[in-house]
Amino acid sequence: MKQEIILNFIFTVIINVLGFIQNKYFVLYMGIETLGMMKLFSQLLAYLNIVEMGLSSASAFALYKPLAEKKYNQVSVIVNTIENIYNKIGILLFGLGILCIPIIPFFMKMSNFSNMVYFYWMLYVANTVSTYLFIKYVILFTANQEFLYVKTIQSISVICFKILQVFFIVKFHSFFIYILLLIFDNLTQWIFFKKHYKKKYSYIVKVKEKYIRIKNDIKNLFWHKIGGLIVFNTDLILISKFTELKMVGIYASYQMINQVLLTIINILLSVLSPKIGKFIAEHTKQETYICFKKYNILFCFISIIFTWCSFILIDPFIKLWIGNQFILNKITLKLMCFNLLVNLFRGNLETFKFGAGFFDDIKAPILESIINLVISIILGLKIGLNGVIIGTIISNVVVILIYKPILVFERCFDKNWKEYIKVYGNYLILIVISLLSYNFILKFISLKNVNSWAEWIIQGIIIGSITFIVIFIIFLSNKDFREIFKIFVKNEKEKLK
Repeated sequence: MKQEIILNFIFTVIINVLGFIQNKYFVLYMGIETLGMMKLFSQLLAYLNIVEMGLSSASAFALYKPLAEKKYNQVSVIVNTIENIYNKIGILLFGLGILCIPIIPFFMKMSNFSNMVYFYWMLYVANTVSTYLFIKYVILFTANQEFLYVKTIQSISVICFKILQVFFIVKFHSFFIYILLLIFDNLTQWIFFKKHYKKKYSYIVKVKEKYIRIKNDIKNLFWHKIGGLIVFNTDLILISKFTELKMVGIYASYQMINQVLLTIINILLSVLSPKIGKFIAEHTKQETYICFKKYNILFCFISIIFTWCSFILIDPFIKLWIGNQFILNKITLKLMCFNLLVNLFRGNLETFKFGAGFFDDIKAPILESIINLVISIILGLKIGLNGVIIGTIISNVVVILIYKPILVFERCFDKNWKEYIKVYGNYLILIVISLLSYNFILKFISLKNVNSWAEWIIQGIIIGSITFIVIFIIFLSNKDFREIFKIFVKNEKEKLK
């Protein structure tokens, strides 16, 4: 597992560095509005992609047990069902993309709107549809503990095509070629995955039988898809409607940095997810709960460190990266950091929840999406960007930090709300003490203006070290954190021996 995490981290660093370089030249050669349009298209397509309905999560869950028990006939049934559904989804999505062409101008406030926007939109739709060529392979390989292979192929392909994208942006300033290379990236992955599938999975054969149970899981996951969609893919659409595409580009640039931190968390989750799914299938609820608490406090610890560092270091990064004129105010930054903390922390709970096959809590995503959408629209109309972010914060607190954990404690661990208050109340105390201690210590540290990348790196090392030490000392008061730290130290000592 350690090898998977390290390699995944290396790929992630390379991809994100290239992503920042790409965005910088995107702004320089094609403008902040074009960047805003690109980000807006991504969020609009996420809504059309709702037709996927959570099939990937349901499929992975369905495959864990038959793959572990080597029930190849059942694996064949599930894989063929997945392929059949995704083929239909691809056709449906392309049709919906065409139908959405007339409403594209409604979401945009561009200084120079041209008919080429429609052409770019359909290319983006084609790019999304092309991912359905290989998604069944990704689901199957990952469920079969081949995450490292999947990540290697995907990462190398993305890195190569990002380098090509940067070249064509600088050389030809072409948004068309940029999107075309996205499609070629997907086709390249499809070729490699298909070859591996034919070589290693010859036992999977064509069958007419369909896996019926997956339909029920999809129906339940559909509502989770809706909830996640509205929470994670509404902000840029509303910001575009209430402000302008330029603000979309600026906000998306901040979000891109935060997304790097989320990606690092997702590296851990993506490696752990199939292992947690297998652990849950083989152990009792009490054993699973003990495992959950250890991982949960670890993710809380990491989330606080990332959030505190982000708040201090993100503005200097934006200044060096794309310029002073793209800096957001401190209030907006604080609101964004709160959401970042929640989104970094929530992943572990979701992983255990889906690993346990708990998909039928449809009230949670419905409640989350209603709160987020209604409040974001009301406050967005009144105070703009900050109002949209506050809507997301309120839905995060009510559903992600309170309602959903209580449901998971009851259904997955047989624990009541009192246990939830005890555990999450302790997290809250640790977070508050950490924040107060951190702010107190920062008063004695003089942070200089950053004028070069070397100075930013030095400041990042200083801030990162102080944050880690302060949070680590405070978190040692938690029993679960001490235990997971002891396990880590023990494993490292054994490796040294």
